Amino acid sequence: MSMAPTEHELAAQGQDVTTLLAAFQRTVARHGSRPALRWRSAGVEHEMTWDQYAEGASAIAAGLADLGIRRGDHVVLLLRNRPEFYLADTACLLLGAIPVSVYLSPAIDALAQAISNCGAVACIAENALFLDRVRAALKEVKEPRPRLIGIDDGTAAADVVPFAELYKRPGLDLAAAVSAAQPEHVVTMIYTSGTTGKPKGVPLTHANLLFSATTLSKRMGVPLSGRRQLSYLPMAHIGERLATHYLHMFQGSTVTCCPDLAEFPAMLRATSPHMLFGAPRMWERLYEGVRARIDADPGLRERMDDPRLTPSDRRKLLHDVLAEFGLADVEVAIVGSAPLPRHIHEFWLGLGIPLADCYGQTETGGLATWDPHDIVLGTCGKPFDGIELRIADNGEILVRSPGVFAGYHADPAATARVLDPDGWYHTGDLGRLDDGGNLVLQGRMNDVLVPTSGHNVSPAPLEEKLRRIPGIAHAMVVGHGRPYLAAVLALDPEWAAEHGRPGVPLAELATDPELRSRIERAIDEINQGLPGAERIRRFVLVSDPWPLASDVLTATGKMRRAGIARRYADLIDAMYEKGPQ
Repeated sequence: MSMAPTEHELAAQGQDVTTLLAAFQRTVARHGSRPALRWRSAGVEHEMTWDQYAEGASAIAAGLADLGIRRGDHVVLLLRNRPEFYLADTACLLLGAIPVSVYLSPAIDALAQAISNCGAVACIAENALFLDRVRAALKEVKEPRPRLIGIDDGTAAADVVPFAELYKRPGLDLAAAVSAAQPEHVVTMIYTSGTTGKPKGVPLTHANLLFSATTLSKRMGVPLSGRRQLSYLPMAHIGERLATHYLHMFQGSTVTCCPDLAEFPAMLRATSPHMLFGAPRMWERLYEGVRARIDADPGLRERMDDPRLTPSDRRKLLHDVLAEFGLADVEVAIVGSAPLPRHIHEFWLGLGIPLADCYGQTETGGLATWDPHDIVLGTCGKPFDGIELRIADNGEILVRSPGVFAGYHADPAATARVLDPDGWYHTGDLGRLDDGGNLVLQGRMNDVLVPTSGHNVSPAPLEEKLRRIPGIAHAMVVGHGRPYLAAVLALDPEWAAEHGRPGVPLAELATDPELRSRIERAIDEINQGLPGAERIRRFVLVSDPWPLASDVLTATGKMRRAGIARRYADLIDAMYEKGPQ
């Protein structure tokens, strides 16, 4: 007999527990022998039950306690999506310590800033590379020095405690740990991506995250107990943490760990998840693969184009193709972090996959708006139950809910800038509500461009249109204090490999007259529907890479406008020296 909760039971979940640890204890009691985690190591499939998960986390918690780690201490985690992350993070919760996942980029200064800001007492590093980054960061950190804990064999050193040693103590008592946890205790601290200024620590409590897990479960209406999820995005991202850690802990799903993005397509096929969360680029890549598969079969393409077919009919017709990509069983589909091109969104909805845009920030516990049951293209859906959202007079989106954090760690000045006395979090995003109460994003307040014409122009809608041009991976509109708008367009290397001229280097392709002419025609079409002040008069096409966690992109793929402006300052100036086209 299935133990999956009914929709009525889902609505009641969370009312009988006050902390995530209590939810974890309940899940272990209900599903102890069921698989909690799955992963692949050296080509071998492994599985961990909920009972084994609880036992392992309890043992590691005892080991951390023996190292002197106490309630309220911060423990930095440099771990990819692997079972040791779940064990270490949950062990910290059982102990009352605060796990701090950081992005695994080579940016030593950001790592040093996080370690210093939170006063970490320990750093758990997965491998020798990550451990070397910790050591480099510690050169910039004042005392006290955190304990180093290494997971893989290559981390062995005199100053490193082997992770395996932490298992060798009798585990903490789960019931006692649950009793000691309080709703106001901090569960994790996540550092903002730092699109403007230095990253800031966002402490989130049991109350914050239990609200988020409960609220997301209710809005989903799909019980995940015993169903499959795939964990692949960095756990320093609130979206991944909420979806495949806290919601997993709350509902009792089975999570497959994908530690390497290069393995993502194969792991997606093998897992065939029921819930899938991702940034627009992931959904775009999957679209390209499925679309190519349809186009390669004229008979299938003809049947798919039959206007009498419903989305459900198309999904059944395309079942085998979707199964090839691991998408046949998706019931909950979420896109977040940036706008998804409209034609791609329409494609997935046309296949009966209820892909819905979710809006939220780390500071709001990951949630603000999402509605998978009434999807309106171009919007992020309606506010979740229990979340208040309003638009200020200046167009800024304000959010208030039990999921909103209480303030940045050790930064009261930054806290005062975003949290007002009435508890409203000022997001810095611009938006409006349509007639149905759905949120329409209109860019960032700090990104508004004011050319010399005096018009206020939000670049985000323009950039979304530019990114839809085939061959363009990234687009940034410029023009603040200038006579007109122009754009920096980054060529997509994957597109170029497939559609460019064979053997032609990317830098040379960026100067190709035929490609530039095609982009010019696409921009002309975009401009036709825009007022004069918002039209793109010039563009520059660049071919150098835009890696994550760099001067041009954050670790989550958001643009660092100041960094892009610095990198291409000469090219931008040259566009204005030539005058408008």
